Amino acid sequence: MPQGQDSSSLWLMKRNCSFTPKQVGLFYLSMCIFSSLIAGYFYSIGAWMVVPFAGVELTVLGIALLVYARHATDYEKISIHDGVMDIEVLDGRRLIHKQWPLLWLRIKNPEIPTGSRKDPQKSLVKIEYGNDFIYLGLYTFPEKRQELADKIRRARDLALN
Repeated sequence: MPQGQDSSSLWLMKRNCSFTPKQVGLFYLSMCIFSSLIAGYFYSIGAWMVVPFAGVELTVLGIALLVYARHATDYEKISIHDGVMDIEVLDGRRLIHKQWPLLWLRIKNPEIPTGSRKDPQKSLVKIEYGNDFIYLGLYTFPEKRQELADKIRRARDLALN
């Protein structure tokens, strides 16, 4: 490889989320204030049963938004540099990091699901190193996963030459 030529490649695949975790928190805060004002008004005119229902509503909404916010920043990152493939997957709070030499990597194409029993992992790109493996492409359209496998394979071959 000529000096000064960069042979690194990077793929970053993320969830397509409308709200960032900060926006989710601000939304929840505004809902708490709004619902509390309404419940407070009904409590002041004697309809005290509105208050427990508002509390249940805000609790359920808070749990749903917490689950959403926890996965809003999920991603898959693949980088190829210096004869090594770095793979980083963040799923909720679980971070998986793999660093494998390019020479012995196998990149398996995703399978097109057929029949009534579909295995979701088989429709993902599988990267193997010895007995270790990881599935990637969860945040990529299913019809684009084959293309992702081909691009990773080409970048690996280019880095090895």
